[in-house]
Amino acid sequence: MVHALRRAGRYLRRGGMLISIRPHRTWRPAIAIVAGGRRLPVTTLLNPTFEVNLEAADLALERVVDEGSFALAGVRSARFRSYLDRPSQMRTYLELINPPRPRFPRGGRARLDAMWDSAPRGARIEVMESLVVNALRRR
Repeated sequence: MVHALRRAGRYLRRGGMLISIRPHRTWRPAIAIVAGGRRLPVTTLLNPTFEVNLEAADLALERVVDEGSFALAGVRSARFRSYLDRPSQMRTYLELINPPRPRFPRGGRARLDAMWDSAPRGARIEVMESLVVNALRRR
């Protein structure tokens, strides 16, 4: 990834910005049922195989800043929410995420199904993903 960042930096003008958007290291995607202004948490998705990739991305960003190719212009945490109309859409949603995909913890899917069965009419499933946005300025 360091090579890709250096190469991207060559295409930027001096002072140009490179934006990195990646999943947050500690905040996992959360599933909830939303209805009538209420939010009922269901479960948090797991993705232990992705930890190595996130660590590598963080180290690559640190390295290009340390070697002077870029200056850190800012870091922000952000949340992205997606809404699904029914549990059957969850599989499709998870398949659209680049591998390795997050998965339900043991009993998480059954909990979603049970809570959905008792949810009021008009309820939706909320998938909240936490992201880290880094802005790097080319020197």
